[in-house]
Amino acid sequence: MIIMGLDPGSTGGISILETKNNKLPQIIFFLKMPTISMYGKKIIDIKKIYESIKVFEIDVSIIEKVHAMPRQGVTSSFQFGRSFGALESLAYLLAKRVDYVAPVVWKKYLGIGASKQDSLDMARLKFGNNEVWEKKTNDGIAEASLLALYWISKFQN
Repeated sequence: MIIMGLDPGSTGGISILETKNNKLPQIIFFLKMPTISMYGKKIIDIKKIYESIKVFEIDVSIIEKVHAMPRQGVTSSFQFGRSFGALESLAYLLAKRVDYVAPVVWKKYLGIGASKQDSLDMARLKFGNNEVWEKKTNDGIAEASLLALYWISKFQN
């Protein structure tokens, strides 16, 4: 089974895990969220993501269920919503099933704190030492990988 985790937002990430009977899930693809600048705003490069993942036959896509933050500006909220919607559309086009989970739910289930470092540390623990977990800016990849792992742990039986 192929599961894609999506941590939305311009600093998020994408991770695709493969599960096989009696074997631990393996990360077969990951990508730090690619962005482009358009009219002075940073937006997600959906075309680059699509070109990178279209070769995978994705069974389930799990998206972090996020929302605008309090005191976030209107422009920032709109940009974030555009990015989320673009990722959501891509997930529906490429995956047989799309699920959502709130950060508080999957992090509690996996025993992760709220910090970015907590996610990197848990990814290192679950997926082994890898130089990708050494960079703090790769927390989006860690969270996308852990989202997929959450889905596997919770729903695949």
